[in-house]
Amino acid sequence: MMKHLISSDFKFHCTHNHHNRCRVIQKAIRCLAREDVSKLILEFHDKVIPFTHDPNGNHVIQRSIQVMSSFAKMEEAANNPDIASSLSDQMQFIIDDIVNNTESLSSHRYGCRVVQRAIEHCVDDQKNEVLEKIISCHKSLVVDQYGNYVIQQVLVCGSEDHLSAILKTLTENDALLKFSKHKYASNVVEAILEHGKPDHKETILKSLLKDTRAEKGGYCCVIELSKDSIANYVVNKAIEVSKDELRKDLFEVIESSRPELSKSQYGKYVLQKLDKCVSSSNK
Repeated sequence: MMKHLISSDFKFHCTHNHHNRCRVIQKAIRCLAREDVSKLILEFHDKVIPFTHDPNGNHVIQRSIQVMSSFAKMEEAANNPDIASSLSDQMQFIIDDIVNNTESLSSHRYGCRVVQRAIEHCVDDQKNEVLEKIISCHKSLVVDQYGNYVIQQVLVCGSEDHLSAILKTLTENDALLKFSKHKYASNVVEAILEHGKPDHKETILKSLLKDTRAEKGGYCCVIELSKDSIANYVVNKAIEVSKDELRKDLFEVIESSRPELSKSQYGKYVLQKLDKCVSSSNK
């Protein structure tokens, strides 16, 4: 089987719409002995980027990252650090290509999946390499059609520093109003409300509660967002995750604007969410 897989038309098997052949290679990576998988992955040198851009080949790279990282972690858990290091080194060329092309891959329909698998499965050193590169270009990825999914994965897998950098971008200089109305960035705002730590959620909720209506041309952030076709989903998520005093403040602000929101197509959805949460709390 190995001899058949490692052939002159190996790249052809992984791309060119050969879906079934690609699945065979994925299965081989998943099922072969560790030594054979290592030999097979050596064939990917200089092919990582073409595979990653391909609708079939990207799955091969995803599977390679997952399986080789699993091998390395198992050896680390078995107190075999040298073997673990050797196994992760064998796929370092994949990580190098991802790190050298992070922004373009993260903005690619298939490439974004490979970047996500790297920060989801890789050993810590390799994962941090990719995470640091993502953070260096995260502002462009937050608003990208595919990059926003990579940023959402960072919120799940990243460190406190990584999350803080994203949070700062979302909230500084009243940016939350703009990002919450953005088709793609709003997904990131929702994700940090769902996956962020309590202090991250608190920062978002406080930004939502900003109210400058007493000033000329002022506004209440959460009310403006409630009336928006995209941002109302952010408000609904905030209603779900809010707690204690911030929950009380959020509910009071929305309730106080009920007449205004009831005239809005999207504001009505927010009021329905609020009423449902209040009803559940009373029960």
